[in-house]
Amino acid sequence: MDISQYPHVIDPFQHQERHLQDHVTDTAWGLFWEQGTAKTKPIVDTASYLYMEGKIDGLLVVAPPGVERNWNTDEIPKHMPPDVALDTMVQVFLTAKKDTKDHARAMEMLMRHKGLAVMLISYNAFMTQKGKDTVWKFLRRRRALYVLDEAHNIKTPGAKRTKSIIASGKYAAYRRILTGTPIAVGPFDVYSQVRFLDETFWQRKGISGAVAFRQFFGEWFTAEECKRTLGYDPGYDKLIRYKNLEILEEWLSEITDRVLKDDVLDLPPKLYSKRYFDLTKEQLAVYNELKEEFLYQFEDGDVIDGELPIVRLLRFQQITSNYVPSGVEDGVFRQIAAKNPRLNAMEEIRDETHHPAIVWARFRNDVDQIMDLLGPGAVRYDGAVDDDQAERNKLAFQRGDAQWFVGTAQKGGPGLTLHQAKTMVYYSNSFRLIDRLQSEDRAHRAGMDEHPVNYIDIVAGNVPVDLNIVENLRDKRDISSTILGDELKEWI
Repeated sequence: MDISQYPHVIDPFQHQERHLQDHVTDTAWGLFWEQGTAKTKPIVDTASYLYMEGKIDGLLVVAPPGVERNWNTDEIPKHMPPDVALDTMVQVFLTAKKDTKDHARAMEMLMRHKGLAVMLISYNAFMTQKGKDTVWKFLRRRRALYVLDEAHNIKTPGAKRTKSIIASGKYAAYRRILTGTPIAVGPFDVYSQVRFLDETFWQRKGISGAVAFRQFFGEWFTAEECKRTLGYDPGYDKLIRYKNLEILEEWLSEITDRVLKDDVLDLPPKLYSKRYFDLTKEQLAVYNELKEEFLYQFEDGDVIDGELPIVRLLRFQQITSNYVPSGVEDGVFRQIAAKNPRLNAMEEIRDETHHPAIVWARFRNDVDQIMDLLGPGAVRYDGAVDDDQAERNKLAFQRGDAQWFVGTAQKGGPGLTLHQAKTMVYYSNSFRLIDRLQSEDRAHRAGMDEHPVNYIDIVAGNVPVDLNIVENLRDKRDISSTILGDELKEWI
């Protein structure tokens, strides 16, 4: 079947269609596409096409924690042709359940599946012994397309993760890497990513290893030179400048393509995605205790109307952000668990984002933690700063003096122009539809040169409350004025 006859579920953008025409059957290729240029669809299309052609019977995706689940819940159902979907089994490797009999049985069923088997696993889960064993087993049993999503996660040549993933890659029939930040810190980051695609690529260019790569593309003031000329040994070589970058660009064009958001004219103005995380055991215990208390009240015949469902929903939302009221005084909260998985998801997004971005959060406590995470590159815009400081912070972001603008949608919604932002993260959502609509439009103002904006909702994946909030707001439903007691049962 010619790729032009492939049955797209959703019509591709021009750059997606061009990629499939040029590279769908390539053994190895890298999509160095900027965040928000929709690079997941062509991978689902590639896997579906190769399966229809009888070239693969497996798809293995390694992604940052929470992103692997997004493939299962959003991307594969949205883009896979129905005839292929009927033949497909998808399983997410779950670290928390990896030692259970049910999980082992599900993975074994996936290995034996007669159609297209799809295994989704996070980088962290890959590095568990059970994760590595399962990946190796999958690659031995299936003729697979092996995909690294956000491939800059293997940028360090000497890291155990990098070595393990590159070693496993040679057993896949086809390989793809996806990243919007191929050179997050410098050109040295691409060495390992390209080695995953083609282990001998650099050798064929006369580059014998990671050290030779750094020497060819960097000019160094060595520790030996420092000792000889300045009289002391710093213990390491210092990079003076990069060099031969035009050669690197030419070589990379042989095995990757680069797409920038500013160059893609047919993208929609708003692109939506989710980043999933799981609550900790401590959070789940508090969540379930509150849930049981609510259901007991409901089944006992207590009247649950007015504002009570919203108050309860607020408490569930706070638990997913890892804190609850302390009970000592108003406005004082206690942390539930030492680890905050929602904040860890934000950290992943931070590491992937290298352009101006906005983060909206529901609670001041959330903003406090986000500001600590993002550091001096972030400015604050919520009730914790006075109006004069808020104005200075807004101007700093507009001038480009800060990469991150962090605030609450209630304060930052109306009358604010932040069209520099290419990414908008909803760390947690208000229940008011007007807050969501107005905050989304801060990066899209009438009469301005609009560009596509990537909207990311951070969502708890092992309880339903976050997903219900996000889906209702995206469907333009005002949660604060409509949710009733019996409906809250379904939401939690």
